[in-house]
Amino acid sequence: MTDQQTRILRAKMLGALMREKRLETGMSLKDMAKLIGRTTSTLSSYEHGRKSISLPELELFAFHLDTPLRYFLSPTAADVGEDYTFDPTIMVSLRQRMIGAMLRKRRLELGMSIRELSATVDMPPSRVSNYERGLRPIPIPDLESLVNAIQQPVDALIDHEGPIGNWHMTQQAFERFCELPADLRAFFSTPENEPYLEMAERLSKLDLYALQRVAQAFDDLIQ
Repeated sequence: MTDQQTRILRAKMLGALMREKRLETGMSLKDMAKLIGRTTSTLSSYEHGRKSISLPELELFAFHLDTPLRYFLSPTAADVGEDYTFDPTIMVSLRQRMIGAMLRKRRLELGMSIRELSATVDMPPSRVSNYERGLRPIPIPDLESLVNAIQQPVDALIDHEGPIGNWHMTQQAFERFCELPADLRAFFSTPENEPYLEMAERLSKLDLYALQRVAQAFDDLIQ
């Protein structure tokens, strides 16, 4: 299977996941399209795999459905969220430019030209250039091909600041909490144990020498 065929298949799989989750939550096509700053026909094309959604649009899509982004990039569980109001056009445009800049920075670090990258991922150089300048939304299948070529994980491009970024971080923290053994979850959930957690947080900020002194002090108390 060629890279282009792989991207087409990925677009159809991603679109099916998007449509299934939107219908499951009862969100209409029209309302969701407005929330991510796209027309109804464009969102329909995304869901049927005729076009591919970009990462900033997918971030908003997942956010407004209160669904973890990894559900679409790699399935997971945990649903945590809050209500925020955004101008989707500004949000998506800004994120596209940020993602493009990060892709360009990584490509230059590798000493790779646009033509070399384009040949690697089987895309026209003009398209890659527009992606890097934030002039064109990057469909998820194209983005995955690009980050694979420059050896950079998609996670490095995901929004980690602002309301949506905080929402993603909250989800990830909750997922990690759920993966802990039951006894640790019980310990963290007990209000009386908060002083121990605060102490652990302060200790995590100490340098190695300071930690050695703390350990020595504990040893002295025990002896």
